[in-house]
Amino acid sequence: MAGTHVLHRHPFTPFDEAPPIEAASFVAMPIPEQILPQVIGENFRHRLGTFPVEISNWLLRDAETDLTINLKKKLLSTRRDEVVGLRPGGQDVAQEAAQMISQWSGVDISSTGIDALVDASLLVADDLAVLQPVKSTDGAEQLLLTAAVVCCPSRWMLSEKMGHDMLAIHTPVAKYAEQVGAAVDTYFQRITAEKTVWRSNWIIQDHPALFQPRIPSAPLAKSPGELWIRMERQTLRRLPKTGGILFTIRGYQQPLSEYLSRSQEIAKNIRTMLERLPDDVAQYKSVLIYKPKILAWINQFC
Repeated sequence: MAGTHVLHRHPFTPFDEAPPIEAASFVAMPIPEQILPQVIGENFRHRLGTFPVEISNWLLRDAETDLTINLKKKLLSTRRDEVVGLRPGGQDVAQEAAQMISQWSGVDISSTGIDALVDASLLVADDLAVLQPVKSTDGAEQLLLTAAVVCCPSRWMLSEKMGHDMLAIHTPVAKYAEQVGAAVDTYFQRITAEKTVWRSNWIIQDHPALFQPRIPSAPLAKSPGELWIRMERQTLRRLPKTGGILFTIRGYQQPLSEYLSRSQEIAKNIRTMLERLPDDVAQYKSVLIYKPKILAWINQFC
């Protein structure tokens, strides 16, 4: 049935499809060291946690880039309405974002508007979401999501995010509004065209598909050894002409057991962060039901 999770272990096959035969030999690339989560402070708190990035290292190319781009090609040809979003007025920011990717990649794009953003999305592994400055009725400026090509959503639907500001986009994220909502809005307004930044986040899931817009109707794993850790490297760049912001998202998936085996420090960090995770945030991160079993199981890696 469409929309139902099919159990498999191949991140580059959609959540509701069976992988090709050759996927049986797939081995996940270790998630890049630079984006691994670190323990900060004494208690859980959402943090923006941005770092400057050199333009030469803006969007990473690695062993899984081509696999991710091939996934995008498939989705754009068969499920375009699920992965491409455009709101009225979004064509100009879409085209400027596309040209930014084009220039950085050294590949010319002749298409325009949202079609240019689609073409640009196939030059990199990252998803592309463009926020557009829009005046509200009281004269204040808002940044609204008006153009996007998102092929690797982590249990959220692009259609439900289009046309909203950051606070509304993150409504499902427990404690987001109270802890970082205002700070994020202020930070976004201060981003300049000369300063590109990146940040990362993590989540534990019971299915590896990078294209996974839906939440499973029931738990999919029987033991922690079947779980995956998912991380995203996100970047922010101001568009100098339109004043929009290009928000890029690169997703990585690795079996949780392989990730924890990388080092005792990595395992201890995840254990500490899970111990501190409030139940409502753990529910949002898909890990609440698995948390007790993970904490009992994880000690073998620490």
